[in-house]
Amino acid sequence: MGKLGKNLLGKLVGNGKSCCCCGPSIVSVKKIKVGNKEMEIAGLDEEFEKYSSEGNAPENINIEELVQNLLKINEISEGELDKFKIAVLKEYETYWQKKRK
Repeated sequence: MGKLGKNLLGKLVGNGKSCCCCGPSIVSVKKIKVGNKEMEIAGLDEEFEKYSSEGNAPENINIEELVQNLLKINEISEGELDKFKIAVLKEYETYWQKKRK
């Protein structure tokens, strides 16, 4: 089982490596295009909802903080990090527009 699977399993049932103090949590997994390939990213919807509920428009979000939060449960190589930031920001812009309607 890869890191993503272990982290998600830990989130669901608790394994000492993830927070389970509030009970098991279910984390969404969404496919996004990063560079030329699709990647499954865990927790994207939850992070977007958090930023959106705080009223953060795409131009006002702290992309570094958002990416660091996502990296807690996702494995992204150093070489793909810049592409990942661009992809996450693009996805948030789409998410933000849909929420505004």
